[in-house]
Amino acid sequence: MNSPDNREFNMREIRNAVESMDKKNAPEEDGITGKIYEQTFETFSRFMTGMYNGCLRSAFFKRWKRAKLIPIVKPEKVNGEDVLKYRPLSILNIVGKGLEEVLINIINYRFYFTDFMNNNLYGFTQ
Repeated sequence: MNSPDNREFNMREIRNAVESMDKKNAPEEDGITGKIYEQTFETFSRFMTGMYNGCLRSAFFKRWKRAKLIPIVKPEKVNGEDVLKYRPLSILNIVGKGLEEVLINIINYRFYFTDFMNNNLYGFTQ
């Protein structure tokens, strides 16, 4: 945060990220879905903006990176006991996903709308 290019998040950036998130995903261990999170943001937008800015200042949001791991059987491998017949499904906390979305939007803006990225770079871009 001590760099001249850095600044705190504003409420509009966080609202845009929350509104763009998928509302149909399964809830993580806390039971909060995308729809609940969006409704909560409308009520507590100041608090949540402050919470995200606190994470940005402290460079810490480890708690939101814990995942609930659910093994899903691959359709073509229904029979058998092999562990390779499963694919992992990780369900992450919706509040952490919101913070990541805000960060991704800011990073993408800096890459695409400033002279930071080389015009000849095409890989891993939108």
